[in-house]
Amino acid sequence: MFQVRYDHTTNCLTMIVKGFWKPEDVTSLAREVGSKAREAQAIRDDFNVLVESFEFPVQANDIADMLTNIMRGGMTFTKGRAAVVVGSQLNKAQAERTLVHPRLRVFLTLEDARDWLAEPG
Repeated sequence: MFQVRYDHTTNCLTMIVKGFWKPEDVTSLAREVGSKAREAQAIRDDFNVLVESFEFPVQANDIADMLTNIMRGGMTFTKGRAAVVVGSQLNKAQAERTLVHPRLRVFLTLEDARDWLAEPG
């Protein structure tokens, strides 16, 4: 369903999400993201976040809302940016509608997301 890891050499918290989710899956993700974000914040307060969601279909509205809450809470741990990489235009539309934050962007390719995260400022 998901993996969350922080790489101190790249200063990036990476999440990989897959599948169609139920509310309890989001609750588990929230716990793991909180734990890893605190770990990253203890090292640096400007870590970036990369979400790889190529195998993550459009979710039900209640799940999308819960994921939005994770994003809002998670962004308080860092001054860095967040890039979400999706597998389709439909996923991109849902992510851009629900994951609204000035330091977050949605991409269709991992390369574009990494390039944006690497940009200064």
